[in-house]
Amino acid sequence: MISPASRWWQCAGRSPLSWRMAHNPNRLHVVKRAEVLVTDIHAFARRHRRRLGELSPGLRNQLLRSCVSISLNLVEACGYHSAGKAAALLDVSIGSCNEVERVLSLCRLLGLEDERTAVILHEVGVVRAMLYGFRRRIMTAERDAQK
Repeated sequence: MISPASRWWQCAGRSPLSWRMAHNPNRLHVVKRAEVLVTDIHAFARRHRRRLGELSPGLRNQLLRSCVSISLNLVEACGYHSAGKAAALLDVSIGSCNEVERVLSLCRLLGLEDERTAVILHEVGVVRAMLYGFRRRIMTAERDAQK
C-alpha cells in the first residue's frame, strides 16, 4: 500500500505535476491534510481554553499561530515557479509542524490531554512527512530539469 506521505502530489487522479508550473494548492492532498489539522487544533484549543490560559497564556496563541503557519506557507510555496523559493517556504512549514508537535507534547505534560491528542499528534507527523516528500520532489524535479 502506498503511504499518504508518498502521495502528496495526487491531484484529482493525475500524475505528478511538473514543478516548472505553479501548483494549484486546492488540488494537493497535503494542503487538505494541513487544513484538517488546523481545524483539529482549533477544536483542541477551544476544548482547553480555560486550562491553557491558566497554565500558560502564550501557549494557546503559539499553538494556533504555528498550525495556521503550516497551511499558509505551504499554499504560498505552491505559487512560486522557483523550486528554491518554494523549498524554503516548505522548510518553514516543516518547522511549524515541529513547533505544533512540541506544544502539544507540552500540553500533555501539563495534563491537557484528551482522546483526540494522540490523533492530532499522529496527523502532525503525517503532514510533516508529506511536506518532506513534497520538498524532495520539487528539488529533484528542478535538478532533473537542469540536466
